[in-house]
Amino acid sequence: MGVASASAQPGETIYLLVRTRSIFACLLHWILFTAIMILVVTGLYIGDPEYYFGRGEAWQAFAMANMRTIHQIAGFTVIAVLAMRFYLSFTAGCHFDLKQIIPTWSNISGAVKLAKFFITLRGPHAHYRFINPLGGIGVFVMIVLMAAQVVTGVLLYLPGADPGVWGWAMGLGSWLERALGGPQETRVIHHLVMYLLMATVVIHVYMQIWKGCFFPEADIASIIAGYKVFPRDMLGHFADRYGVPEEEHVPTPDELDRASTAMQEAPGR
Repeated sequence: MGVASASAQPGETIYLLVRTRSIFACLLHWILFTAIMILVVTGLYIGDPEYYFGRGEAWQAFAMANMRTIHQIAGFTVIAVLAMRFYLSFTAGCHFDLKQIIPTWSNISGAVKLAKFFITLRGPHAHYRFINPLGGIGVFVMIVLMAAQVVTGVLLYLPGADPGVWGWAMGLGSWLERALGGPQETRVIHHLVMYLLMATVVIHVYMQIWKGCFFPEADIASIIAGYKVFPRDMLGHFADRYGVPEEEHVPTPDELDRASTAMQEAPGR
């Protein structure tokens, strides 16, 4: 939690920085985002190659080999980041946030209420220290889509893979590919899921920008620096309690005045 000093004058609101995620979790988020963007660009080329470049040997002149290599590196990066983030979701450093993205009845109910508010701008709007239920459901959908991309991507990769390294997976991969209808059907699924994933990413980014324009919580900044901004009076009254000890001490105004850095809003706002 951010600390501050300066007493509020009549009509002024004191805002505080509240830690919501670790810097390492923020770093993983942007590595994942970058890897997905690279996968989209290289995947579109692999699906519909339109140019060649270079002179000399085939590996110097044929862009497909380069695109496939970059695509595979980005794909394995996604697998590594998802595995690390899954592990971190069980730790206190990430507030055990796996609970916030699983579509439980409580999370679905909260997501519906938030969706109703965002669509109508009417009714109560609960504030969340960590991931709100609507965002959590969105993250869950993106994880499912990324998992589908990983599985179908690996299936497309296996026919040309080194049997000495991937031999253990080729039997299962061949069976799963046949279950999906064959190589072409697997490729179509891979492409369709990519478009669905991009649609969810666009919606996710739009919602963060929208919330950043209407509320002072700084959702976009929170995934960069790991902090959100809340009015001091809201501390201890968040709608979520995941990862927060029940005995957590909520600082008194005097304690905050002695030990924090205040961000004051102009009088009358």
